[in-house]
Amino acid sequence: MHRLFFTTLCVLVLFTSMAHALDLGENIQLHGFASQGYINSHNNNFLAHSRSGSIKMSDIGLNLNWRPFQSLRIGAQGYYRNLGDYNENRIVLDWGVIDYHPLDFFGVRAGKVKMPLGLYNEVRDSQFLLPMVFLPQSIYDESRRDSNLAYIGVGVYGNIACGKFGDVDYHLFTGQTDVPDESQLEQNNVNSAMGIIERNNTLPASKQNPLIPDSYESLDRESDDLYGGALVYNTPLGLRLSFTLFHSKASLYLNDSSQPAGNTLVHNRFVFSAEYSTDQWLFASEYSETDRTTTMFGSTALDGPTQSWYVMVCYNPVESWTFSLLYDEFYRMKHDKHSDERPQAEPYTGWRKDIGAGVRYDINDWCNLKFEYHYVDGSAMQLSVINDDPKRYWSYFAARLSVVF
Repeated sequence: MHRLFFTTLCVLVLFTSMAHALDLGENIQLHGFASQGYINSHNNNFLAHSRSGSIKMSDIGLNLNWRPFQSLRIGAQGYYRNLGDYNENRIVLDWGVIDYHPLDFFGVRAGKVKMPLGLYNEVRDSQFLLPMVFLPQSIYDESRRDSNLAYIGVGVYGNIACGKFGDVDYHLFTGQTDVPDESQLEQNNVNSAMGIIERNNTLPASKQNPLIPDSYESLDRESDDLYGGALVYNTPLGLRLSFTLFHSKASLYLNDSSQPAGNTLVHNRFVFSAEYSTDQWLFASEYSETDRTTTMFGSTALDGPTQSWYVMVCYNPVESWTFSLLYDEFYRMKHDKHSDERPQAEPYTGWRKDIGAGVRYDINDWCNLKFEYHYVDGSAMQLSVINDDPKRYWSYFAARLSVVF
């Protein structure tokens, strides 16, 4: 752990020294970022085994963009991340695109493309564009970053000028999502499947589900039928309004079976967003629902919409300092907010109510430091690989040092 910490700090120093030293020509741009953080939580773990403090909060990204013609861009980003037990422990292709943009109002992107989800998903790794260490978790769940960050497919996008009324950005897409085998979400799926198999084997033979295998060997997750889009209206008054909508389906296959053991069908997920900014203030709020049906071994495990929303206020009294306040809510079941619907589950596992405060200090143009504290009621969104017996009331502190070039 200490080796990882000092290695990341060395990378931060290296990036700092390179920040103003790269010149690859007019048509090629090389950029990167690195950060090292710390998490300490009380009662529940958050993303890592953080109740005794954790420095396993590192990420490094390096992206290269080549523009052979004015209307054509080819780019990709390599990414390394270690966030507690949610880590890929290897360098992956975070995104990679061929982008043809002949007109302001029309362009096409193909490859692994950042997914439009709310106002901030496409910039969630750009620490210099974000006021706090983490985005509001009800919309931008960090434990599910990989499945929400990008789609593998094709999208059309553009900007439509509206004269004195501002302009509108749009992005329509279709494809599939990608969840690495070493992600925390995938390990949570494995643990759930193994638990179901174990419980089924303890039942009398007459009561066992014949669709459940006798043992666990492997699990594969496949995504298909993903499509959606986003509209963002940029007013001339500092106000941005956005609407995102998409549909998706993911299936789980056990032991190399050709028939899925279960699937999650997201009938629709939408996000309404609003942001108003001035020289010193930023006000942001987003509301989302995800109407989904989850089936496993022939039975419906979950059916109905989630509900999530937040409000955030940021104040920038002087150029280097930003102070933020956040209130964030998530409900696993919109129409039954005080129940989890899972047998023997505590009711508070069905909601998450988060009050947070943060401070950001911009050391210079390429380095910043952030601190934040959160007090949380409820344990919804927690994965069992991190907390097998979550408590209702808990809190966490996070800090992050970031550099960019």
